[in-house]
Amino acid sequence: MEAEIKTKRLILRLLVAADEGALVAALDDLAVSGWLAVVPYPYTPADFREFLAIAAPGEHWAICDAGGFVGMIGLDEMLGYWLAAPAWSKGYMTEAGRAVMAAHFAEGGGDFGSGYFAGNARSAGVLGKLGFIVTGQDIKYNRARGREMAHVNMSLTRDAFVAALPVEARSARLSYRALQAVDGEALHGIASQWDVVRQLGSWPWPPEVAFTASRARPFAGRGFVWGAFLDTRLIGTVAVTEDELGYMFAPDCWGQGFATEACSLAISQAFATSDRDHLVAGVWADNAASLCLLGKLGFRVTGDDMTWSVARKVDAPGHALRLDRADWEKAGHDE
Repeated sequence: MEAEIKTKRLILRLLVAADEGALVAALDDLAVSGWLAVVPYPYTPADFREFLAIAAPGEHWAICDAGGFVGMIGLDEMLGYWLAAPAWSKGYMTEAGRAVMAAHFAEGGGDFGSGYFAGNARSAGVLGKLGFIVTGQDIKYNRARGREMAHVNMSLTRDAFVAALPVEARSARLSYRALQAVDGEALHGIASQWDVVRQLGSWPWPPEVAFTASRARPFAGRGFVWGAFLDTRLIGTVAVTEDELGYMFAPDCWGQGFATEACSLAISQAFATSDRDHLVAGVWADNAASLCLLGKLGFRVTGDDMTWSVARKVDAPGHALRLDRADWEKAGHDE
């Protein structure tokens, strides 16, 4: 798996020697190490150096937020993790766990185990949000506390993981959520069709798996990118990034109103959750269907241009469009 994984708020990276001070300080706290099976207490710099020697890329990741190191997550025989106490109650571990398990399943990984010592409500909550289910209970030695303790065993399947990913919005027929690595194969299936990609601005042709994988993850900038799902099938994406509306849908879903439905919801979300006074969009001159869709939503052409198309590998003629918040609300979409 990747040595570095980025999420909306976090960077998961290889553990390095410079992490020693922060890691030792965090684990030399029984409130943290007391819920881990093999971590000693007190925790010393020598313990850190012993662990650093075996912390493998793609198996162990240091969790870092904007302020630096805050914890660890790893996939050995089981999913294991911890956070320093100041990083609790921020949703960091759920965010990191989703990223790691999404990458695991995206690479064809099978069912995976984890667990927690009885009484660790925080860990039980994280694993439940990831989709793990209880498979039994046993007794496990807790090194930090120096005694055996009741331990709850859990397991996660790919289907259960996907089903547990949080839906961020719903429209009449579709549900929407942030893309994860586990969506990469389905997204690539859409982006591997010329009739789709030629109408996009930045997607390459021929299709590149690595490029698709870079887009199959939660968006970290201003705005949002959602996968649009019909039941459990990814049929397209809709996004407002910065102030621009963008979308793509699988050709077998064209002509059924899905893009209009998704874009209408995305526009409402963008205006409701920000102080934007307008949105913009762009279409190629030969994309009559998209120009018609945007017109129905209230966008108006503000100019024509020549823009480089990555897929077509030429400067192609297109139209720039704009939708003002006032016009959207005047049409009754704010109700």
